[in-house]
Amino acid sequence: MRRTVLAAAFAALLVAAPMVGSVGASAASPEAANAPGPSERWSQTVGGGDDDKLATGLRVDGGYLAVGWSNSSTDGAHDGYVAMLDRAGETKWERSYGGSGVDRIFDVERVEDGYLLAGMSAEESGGAWDGWLLKIGPDGEKRWSKTYGEAGPDEFWSLAKSGDRIYVSGFSDERGNAEAWAMELTEGGDTVWSETYDTQRANTDEYVNSIFVTDGGDLLMTGTTTSDRVDPADAWVLKVNGDGDREWSKTYGGEEYDRIHDATVASDGGFVLAGRTASKGAGQQDGWMLKITGDGETAWDRTFGTERGDAFYGIHNDPDGGYVLSGTEHVLGDEGADGWIVKTDAAGKRDWSRTYGDSYWDKFWPVVEGHDGGYLAVGESTSYGESRDGWVVRIGGPAVAAIEDAAANQTGTTVTFEESPVQAVTLADSNVSGVLAVAERTDATDLSPPGDALYAVEMDGPATLANGSATVEFAVRKSAVEAELSDVRVAERTDEGWSLLATSVVSEANGTATLSADVTGTGTLAVTSVPAPSATIDAKTAVPVGESVELSASGSTAENGSVAAYEWSVGDRSATGETATLSFDSPGERTVNLTVTDEHGLRDTATKMLVVNDRPEVAVRTPDSVTVGKAGSFSANVSDDVGDVTVTWKFGDGEVTGKSVEHSFGSPGTRTVTVVVEDEYGATVTKEVQVEVAAQDEPATTEATETADADGGVPGFGAGVTLVALLAAALVAVRLRD
Repeated sequence: MRRTVLAAAFAALLVAAPMVGSVGASAASPEAANAPGPSERWSQTVGGGDDDKLATGLRVDGGYLAVGWSNSSTDGAHDGYVAMLDRAGETKWERSYGGSGVDRIFDVERVEDGYLLAGMSAEESGGAWDGWLLKIGPDGEKRWSKTYGEAGPDEFWSLAKSGDRIYVSGFSDERGNAEAWAMELTEGGDTVWSETYDTQRANTDEYVNSIFVTDGGDLLMTGTTTSDRVDPADAWVLKVNGDGDREWSKTYGGEEYDRIHDATVASDGGFVLAGRTASKGAGQQDGWMLKITGDGETAWDRTFGTERGDAFYGIHNDPDGGYVLSGTEHVLGDEGADGWIVKTDAAGKRDWSRTYGDSYWDKFWPVVEGHDGGYLAVGESTSYGESRDGWVVRIGGPAVAAIEDAAANQTGTTVTFEESPVQAVTLADSNVSGVLAVAERTDATDLSPPGDALYAVEMDGPATLANGSATVEFAVRKSAVEAELSDVRVAERTDEGWSLLATSVVSEANGTATLSADVTGTGTLAVTSVPAPSATIDAKTAVPVGESVELSASGSTAENGSVAAYEWSVGDRSATGETATLSFDSPGERTVNLTVTDEHGLRDTATKMLVVNDRPEVAVRTPDSVTVGKAGSFSANVSDDVGDVTVTWKFGDGEVTGKSVEHSFGSPGTRTVTVVVEDEYGATVTKEVQVEVAAQDEPATTEATETADADGGVPGFGAGVTLVALLAAALVAVRLRD
């Protein structure tokens, strides 16, 4: 049964800036030791009604895996225990492993198809225990389990992996004295080699708390050698090659109790150790940080803590090059202690120190790097229940919003991110029972969402959350948006990749715009600027009736992707593809619509007016003849249904524009007059007529006549002239007869 520690509100702001304090080689004051560090995001206990402990953990996709042991599910003996937590600290699943004896898990390593767990196991209650290696699948199902050792007791305390080589270390007590013990195993758990090591001191026990593979492929093991003589315990470091052969070993400490519990590699090839010492510092026992060179020589050491007993049990390489040490600090005197985190730079100088917990005994083992920054501290607590519980605390990093046991369509939690372009995330509507967590992820560049990402969050919800059943609102600071607000959208990443969600702007006020989108509830969301594609139509403005016109969309663009589809529509006619060819049987205007869709599903539509043009028709009226120097009248009767027309008269000795014009000629003779009619879309028709130009002493016929076109009729003679000629010929004939 889980018990939630409401130690930090889910709607907390981003972490406060860390304060830097100086540290010498002696113990720091309680005031300095409690200088502000990152705040708790959440605190959670796991286990049940009896004693439970967590030893370490891993960051995994979507959350964290914590391992340890539990006494809550058995009749008296401990079982190995594993819990999978989501980003908000809620338990996704938990499993217990073991038999009727004592079973504990101390370390975990990820493998390709699950996890390897190392610890100790006794087949029956009261029996001796052996080193234990257990493999589980991604959902916690047991794949296999093996034990190692002889008469015992034997234990594995640490596990390391390098490629396909698996190493375990701890101690083996086969002859009455504990000796450091290391093995190489195959991925299937078969033994490659097994060795024990000691300091060659008389009457001592040697234990190895940690093992890891160095950059050169050797193994560094750290632990303690203990004695019943004057010097009760010293820190011990042993380096062996990949085949288990000893290269060197050294002890560190004074005449009092000194132990090393964890170690890590330094950037210069040396090593940094974390533990506790009573030989140095100002307290009964202080947290101890020791830097050694690659061959084991002491470079420097530092102590931290109070006047009471304090200790470091874990050390973690921070991304900034420093170290994060975790353990317990007795700030409550003899009645209790708190989980304790100290952050240092690469030289061991303290950046900040902070304790976490409540009124009783709380303790951190190691920390692991949190999702998107900060840390997850793993340990045990007696402050939040009737017994000891496994304890995990999210320290620093992104804030998380969560709905727990939400009613249908209930407005959920709003989480505020003060330093981010997106100032707040609200779960506006949710049809989910359980927890829907939203965790900040300010650096979205490695996610490669479409467009220019402003921000990202991780969503983690139960499997029952159906598509569209959760609405998320993002309050976006408009000053952080360089593009048009209409281009800012919510994108969701699933197993199939990124997809842009239908995004709407629901409000704008005080420099903030609120965007809304429906989400599936589990995965990554990014607020990103993705301009819609731009549709462009390339085509002639006009096409003659019956002739084909090609419509082209080649000028269309998609700034953040490629155009995936083209759709054309002209009235009730449609076509697809980058180009389309159409023709029309009647004149008039046609509206052409082009819709382009990019690879993200964004669309844009362009419209162009296309004129289906007819050809002009013209009838021309001209004089049959004119006299030199005297103006004659010329006119054109034009028929054209589409567009405006221009009429141009070409007289040979000049030209003029207009439907009705006058023109005079400068010399006698037969002149050809050309009439060109052109509409605004380029359709033309040409007519030619001939006009007789008489000298000034010759009479000229001035009656205007409608001429035939260039294709027929009698050029220069109208119907009136012909009739007069026929009448004159008849009179002559009568006179000759008389």
